[in-house]
Amino acid sequence: MEEPQYNSCLFTLEEGVTKDDVSFEIVNQPEIISASFLVDHGNSFSKNIGSLTGIVWLLIWCAGALAMVVLYNLANINITERIREIATVKVLGFYDNETSAYIYRENIISTFIGIAFGWIMGIFLHKFVDLTAEVDLVMFDRSVEWTAFLFSALLTMLFTVIINVVLHFKLKKISMVESLKSVE
Repeated sequence: MEEPQYNSCLFTLEEGVTKDDVSFEIVNQPEIISASFLVDHGNSFSKNIGSLTGIVWLLIWCAGALAMVVLYNLANINITERIREIATVKVLGFYDNETSAYIYRENIISTFIGIAFGWIMGIFLHKFVDLTAEVDLVMFDRSVEWTAFLFSALLTMLFTVIINVVLHFKLKKISMVESLKSVE
């Protein structure tokens, strides 16, 4: 069995001793190549991780914009395909709010399905990103706070409310006579 070759040393500084003094003394030894301090490594890591905050916010905004575009387009296609049906509902005496609620139900159901699917896929994506981003010196916490699930669901519901408000005005503009006159 071979004798191990030690290539590092870990020690704690006494009160009143500065890092600069110790590193100067250590590096002047002929068998020492360099000196580093855990505090410096921690500060460097915190600075690098702090720069990720901007990237995370950019991803959140892009995901939100994509969610709004997808939800609006789905609802818009739904309305366009069913314009005669919506006009018929209006002719039968439904008020604008009742007609809008008719379309809202489908948007809300789509939103809840999207939230559930997003939660499930988010768990797997989080694990993948954590494992990919880890380096030898640092291991990330792999747990996800329950508030992340709550905020993602609330944000998605907020987007749905905004889209439903926009669609309400589009539904109000549907002309009963023109829609029923159109040829399929």
